[in-house]
Amino acid sequence: MKKYSKVLRRLIKVGIILAILVVAGVIGFKVWVVPRLSVKAGSEAVVTTANAEIRDIKNVLSSSGTIQPLASYDVTTLVSGEIIAADFEEGDIVQEGQVLYQIATDNLDSDIGNAETTVSRAKKEYTKAEKSYQEALDKYGEAQEDYKKAVAEYSDVNVLSTDTGIVTKVYVKAGDTIQAGSQLADVYDNSIMVLTVPFSSSEVNSSLVGRTAEVTIDEAFESIKGKVTKVSNIEKSLSGNRVVKEVTIEVANPGGITDSTTASASIGSIYSMDAGSFAVKTNTTITSDLSGEIAFLNIEEGDSISEGDVVLVISKDSVEDKLKSYLDAMDSAQDGIDNAKDSLESRQEAIEDAESSLQDIIDTRTDYSITSPVTGKVIKKNALKGDTVSSNNGGSSSLCTIYDLSCVTFDMYVDELDVMKVEEGQEVNITADALEGAEISGIVTNISLESTTSQGVTQYPVTVRIDDVGNLLPGMNVTGEIVIEKAEGVLAVPSDALQRGDMVYVKDSSVTEAQGDIPAGFKAVQVTTGITDGDYIEVQGGLSEGDEVYVKRTAASTNPNMMQFDIIGGRPSGGGGMPSGGSGRSGSGSGGRQTGGGFPAN
Repeated sequence: MKKYSKVLRRLIKVGIILAILVVAGVIGFKVWVVPRLSVKAGSEAVVTTANAEIRDIKNVLSSSGTIQPLASYDVTTLVSGEIIAADFEEGDIVQEGQVLYQIATDNLDSDIGNAETTVSRAKKEYTKAEKSYQEALDKYGEAQEDYKKAVAEYSDVNVLSTDTGIVTKVYVKAGDTIQAGSQLADVYDNSIMVLTVPFSSSEVNSSLVGRTAEVTIDEAFESIKGKVTKVSNIEKSLSGNRVVKEVTIEVANPGGITDSTTASASIGSIYSMDAGSFAVKTNTTITSDLSGEIAFLNIEEGDSISEGDVVLVISKDSVEDKLKSYLDAMDSAQDGIDNAKDSLESRQEAIEDAESSLQDIIDTRTDYSITSPVTGKVIKKNALKGDTVSSNNGGSSSLCTIYDLSCVTFDMYVDELDVMKVEEGQEVNITADALEGAEISGIVTNISLESTTSQGVTQYPVTVRIDDVGNLLPGMNVTGEIVIEKAEGVLAVPSDALQRGDMVYVKDSSVTEAQGDIPAGFKAVQVTTGITDGDYIEVQGGLSEGDEVYVKRTAASTNPNMMQFDIIGGRPSGGGGMPSGGSGRSGSGSGGRQTGGGFPAN
């Protein structure tokens, strides 16, 4: 048993050693053999090259959208009534200003008549107000004139006598308040006596006024001189059919003539037809021309007074109160003017409002002929002849819908990272799903700030207008490419030809061995680059047209269990070149010439 146990232990040890050797062999095979087999296989890889060539490069942003009309119009009505004509159909092309609907105008004339009546009534009211305003102006003028007169009258507060004679009676005393026209005192003066006698009408006339007359007093048969002061124009008849005119003669009273004395007279050779009676020249009552309180009375009964003497003095306070009353009257008259003016203006506004309302009604005649607001295509016809339509507080119901197809638009949605590159007026190349091969062009007309965000990505709508509509119809799906930048007729190479550090490998037969990452048969050249469309990149310096450049290997192992190495420099495959394309971007242009050839394995 012990002998078998030893053998068994030896067998186990040998098995373990053999297992370790197998594992080590597999690992060694993968580490050392497989890579070299891969390199050997890579030694047969094909290398792609391309020539530097002149071409156009465009950098574009691409997005899809749906065609929309330039504008959509819903035709509505501002009036109510029955449609009596609607001479168009869906699908028709209508012109701007073309009559689409005609609405019956049965109630319009009645409305106009009512409005005209309102205008007429307003004008009549204005005429009345105008008359009242003029009356107020006249009243103010009278009050103003009265005030001026009062100022003139009360410039002197003295009341003066209008006659000469003896004061026979005084009616007032100091402190009394009097009014204009109040009686102040009676004045009597018999120093001048007045004789009125009849003369033959045929012998006297006004030319005798101022002549000296000879007056004979009947009782004393005494003659005194007098003066003719008046010849009446009125004829009178005396007994015996005598026609006479009365002549007035003034004489100085020698002291004995009274109002009961009679006398006859002669003027030159003309004699009176009868005797006449004397009268006192002055026998009157002095009245006041002012109003107010008497501050001082300057006369007493028995006093002699002459014309122009001061009778009394009015208190200044009374004068001021009187003038104030005139001012108050002026103020009241001014208030009347203001009120009348306000009324007049109000009536004028009423006329204007009524006339404006009338004109609005007249203007609505055109609203009964509903016209097309634009040249376009009728998409829907909702109202028909015979229908009754309503304005609905401004006309909210659509009678028909018209599309303006003079041009069309669609919206592209541009990523927030690219929207700053978009500008109004930029060119847009468009393809339509329904119009294969059609070349369509548009321009950017608006970049909206009304963005949308979804899953952390923000996009901005960009409106594109297409002027040459062609066969495009609203609702068609299109794809637009906005030309962000472009370079025409520039030297370019495939983007995959560009290595790190803006280097390209240019074919050079004098290079027989690989130099690091640079394969045999090529040399590294530093270039200056410009714009790229993802597939091609502009070369602004370092290359010439026709230079052949290294692009990429076209064959390599894809076994996931084998680590792949580039045949140049032992670097893992996939590094070096610039990636083509980009999110949301597309490029234009064709690939360069390709040539095949193998590199020897290192």
